[in-house]
Amino acid sequence: DLVSLRLRHPGCDSFDTGLVRLQLWRHLHDEGLGNSNPIQPGSRWMGMYTNDILQVRDAFVNEQAQEDWGLWVSPLVNAPLQQPPPVHTYFERFVGLRETLVFGNRFRLAFIQRGGFDRPGFGTFDNALPFRNTEGSHANVVQPDNSFSSDFYKKAFDFETAPFGEPHDSGDEPPTIEALRLRPGETFHVERTRAMDCPSGLLQIYSSYMSGPDLRDVSRPGCGNLCAYSVRVRELSTLAAVIGDTAGAELQAQACDEFGTDCVSFSAPDGYAWVAIADGG
Repeated sequence: DLVSLRLRHPGCDSFDTGLVRLQLWRHLHDEGLGNSNPIQPGSRWMGMYTNDILQVRDAFVNEQAQEDWGLWVSPLVNAPLQQPPPVHTYFERFVGLRETLVFGNRFRLAFIQRGGFDRPGFGTFDNALPFRNTEGSHANVVQPDNSFSSDFYKKAFDFETAPFGEPHDSGDEPPTIEALRLRPGETFHVERTRAMDCPSGLLQIYSSYMSGPDLRDVSRPGCGNLCAYSVRVRELSTLAAVIGDTAGAELQAQACDEFGTDCVSFSAPDGYAWVAIADGG
């Protein structure tokens, strides 16, 4: 038996992105990803922006004593936009991102605060909320080691590389090592993709250059933490044809989702589960 609902932040109204689906299963297949490391195949989490990163950290650090939450809270890291990082002084302020990850038995979230710059349209802040946060701004998938590919998502979903999100190698910077709990010497490849003309709702795709445990089997719908990702497409029949022509992709059902909306359920070539609904706009 399955009970589902969707949650909408006020910022979701701009592009109808960043919604959260909650599912209550009578029996879970598995307890899920828990607080496992971010850069492992199968790892998933959702990102959102906040105007008060310290309030977020204080709240979750205090909750680490709750055993049933199983929380891991990353160090607060600073990632300057300019590389190599400039020397910051009283007169030269920090320009970049401050980030903390909060993973546990109930959720896997990344909170990010901008410092010294803005990016209009990328997240809508609601300062009446306790964490002064936006809607979900981006989702993440970690593909198997040394097998990075964004081709399927660009072809099937008509995604494009997001501005400032070009494919690149990362993992050498101390803030990244701290935030993602990278193993000594571990680096990875990453790209940020998005629907065209949509500044929020990004999909970030990672793949490590170092072999490690494959967690995809505990990252599927019906496991703890997360259900299938959802995406809107122009034509379900077109998507079904792309899935049928793509090696490694698997069409699982063409029916209605639990909300009664026509959908296509499928696995991408990297093994992640998706539910696609037709764009009514």
